[in-house]
Amino acid sequence: MSRWIKIGIGLLVVAMAVSAVVIATHWPFTRGKVIQSLEQSFASTVEFQSFRVTYFRPGFVAEGVTFRRNADVNTPPIATVAKLVVQGSYSGFFMFPKRIPRVKVEGLHVFVSPQSERSEGQPTNSAEESKVNVAEIDADHAVLEFSSGDQPLRFEISKLTLNAVGEDHPMAFHVTLKNPEPPGEIRADGQFGPLRHDDTGQTAASGSYVFDRADLSVFPGIAGRLSSTGRFGGVLEQLEVAGETEVPDFEVTSAGHAVHLKAQFQAIVNGMNGDVALKSVSVQFGKTSVVAQGEVSSKAAADGKTVSLVGAQQQGTIQDWLQLLSKGHHPAMNGAMAFRAKVQVPPGKQSFLKRLNLQGDFTIGSADFVKPATQQAVNNLSQVALGQKQNDNPASVDESMKGHVVMTKAMATLTDLYFGVPGALAHMHGTYEVLTGKIDLHGNLRVDNKLSKGETGMKSALLKVAEPFLKKKKQGEIVPIKIDGTFSHPSYGLDIIK
Repeated sequence: MSRWIKIGIGLLVVAMAVSAVVIATHWPFTRGKVIQSLEQSFASTVEFQSFRVTYFRPGFVAEGVTFRRNADVNTPPIATVAKLVVQGSYSGFFMFPKRIPRVKVEGLHVFVSPQSERSEGQPTNSAEESKVNVAEIDADHAVLEFSSGDQPLRFEISKLTLNAVGEDHPMAFHVTLKNPEPPGEIRADGQFGPLRHDDTGQTAASGSYVFDRADLSVFPGIAGRLSSTGRFGGVLEQLEVAGETEVPDFEVTSAGHAVHLKAQFQAIVNGMNGDVALKSVSVQFGKTSVVAQGEVSSKAAADGKTVSLVGAQQQGTIQDWLQLLSKGHHPAMNGAMAFRAKVQVPPGKQSFLKRLNLQGDFTIGSADFVKPATQQAVNNLSQVALGQKQNDNPASVDESMKGHVVMTKAMATLTDLYFGVPGALAHMHGTYEVLTGKIDLHGNLRVDNKLSKGETGMKSALLKVAEPFLKKKKQGEIVPIKIDGTFSHPSYGLDIIK
């Protein structure tokens, strides 16, 4: 019996010796082999400040790791790592491809900038297919930084886990990060890769995201808390994104009225520079619905993104827009509204309305003024224009309006503005100051009957004196008029001196 025990022990010693020789000759965790493997995987030059091998769990610990693609040490590297811990297993040595259970990355800082990339004429490391698969990579508390303009765009990643990492297949990812602008938390899950070393922008990615309570007040002139959910897929340079967005308390701060805004969108996002092509955006607030297309992109000589949209409102109300844009506690007018417009909002520190550039055409129908005195003045105008004697209780009438508007620096310039009530139609032009509500409009009012026939007393006498200055038609008159004051308190009058 003792003989067989000795034989068994001998065979075990031989097996251990053979295993030791195999492991020693194929040990992958030498400083040179690790650097070579990383350089091939990331097509970069890799440097360690310190390196030590671990044997209880076969692997290594490297500190002060730098990945560089530019020979100029004064330019930013593509990434730095404070501490890289690789924990393998002895059984993994006998697998093909080799398998590492866990990698821990501490203090990861990734730099995305043109300066980080390889300068012209520098050699390229050929990326060979890795023969190692990693079951899990943890890289919590990492930073992703894009060099854009004077201030870099910085994403702080609180949680990042990669699963089934290998060169020849996609890896799964789970990430939680802080979005820099607008500030809020993003959670995303999906698949990424395999990485295209020759063209990173063509690397595939797909998954879903949740964007929570983004603070819109960082943008001058607006406020609210935005939440969004959606899915994405494609390659990094062209990710197709579809989702929904909700802002229950959106407001233009100069007006100070919150509205519940919802949106559905389809977009193409360039993950390399942050530009967004908006294929379709549908926005709803109150009874109003707007459909738009456009882009959010960088422009020459502009530090930040410019929003450019072409939109149309097929259904909605003027009171929804006045609630959003005007300071009054209650909208000055009710009525159906439709429009088509081009909008551009460049970056800057001025308020939203000061930066908003708009050009479009609008119609307002079946409208009436909320303020009784204003509506009564319109009712009186219609009554007189129809040739009726004015009384204290005229029938209420609906107004209609259409025109062309160009808005810059919160000043709307109106041309071909038509304002109509039964018996009268005004054709006007002028300005409207959005922030103050001030109106300055001039034009002509065509009425079906002579105004003096509908007036009594002193008003009738004055109109008869003014009639030589009025343009005559076979029926009625064309009267030069003006409208000034404010949108909520307009003042109407003859504009004889022109």
